[in-house]
Amino acid sequence: MKKALAAAVAAATLISAVPAQASAPDPVRAVQRQFVAGHGVKFSEVMTMKGRDRKPEYLKITGTYEFGASGVAAFDATARMTSKSGKLTTLRLRWTGGRIYMSGGTFDLPEGKRWVSADDDTLGMDKLNPSSQPANVLRLSQLKSLVSHADSVRGGVYRGMFGSKQAVRAGFGRDAGFGPALVSGFSYRLSTDSAGLPGRLRTDRQFPVTTLQEYTDTRYSGWGDEVEITAPPEEQVEDMDDVLDSTFEETFQEVLEIADSAVARG
Repeated sequence: MKKALAAAVAAATLISAVPAQASAPDPVRAVQRQFVAGHGVKFSEVMTMKGRDRKPEYLKITGTYEFGASGVAAFDATARMTSKSGKLTTLRLRWTGGRIYMSGGTFDLPEGKRWVSADDDTLGMDKLNPSSQPANVLRLSQLKSLVSHADSVRGGVYRGMFGSKQAVRAGFGRDAGFGPALVSGFSYRLSTDSAGLPGRLRTDRQFPVTTLQEYTDTRYSGWGDEVEITAPPEEQVEDMDDVLDSTFEETFQEVLEIADSAVARG
């Protein structure tokens, strides 16, 4: 009896000596805690589109998000697109104070003007996301879907796949970003750091009825850095209503809907 009691005590001692494993940090809460006015995060992204018997097209985007208490309050991003013909198009986008500012492309502006501006809701861009990703990790509901739907979670890396109907139900593709409308499902790999913050998101998708494939790789850095995004100088801005040249529409469609046009050509 004494031996049995001693063995039980020894076992209990060993169990209590094993440190409890800390639960993995929740990426959704980790990102939500970053939503502090005057702070933000940087990102860089490469999107490749290719299909059978066609040269790849590339879209490279770099930029910074500024946060408010409930999410993204402003951003500044530069997109560089290389078409299959080798043509390079550059577009600068800045969103702040309820207005979107665009510079570059083939805008025909008066001397001294560098930017075209419009109310974000005028262009249906009040929730614009300057990314070609089908999923927006800064929209908490979408980040939660990525995390909860993962088939594999290991070392802070979430891997999974969404079918087209699942993706629509989860709300993916609602942000009017550089990428095409969500017409397909996608696979993903979301890597998070020790605090649960996203460090990298990679997605792959195959478009139906075509051989077109899209690969997007986005990296996030500088979480919590101080950020202040302001409107361009007023004297450099031309209101969109005053820009009558048809090249505006051509540039807008070419750059912001490049993948949709690629599907149509494909």
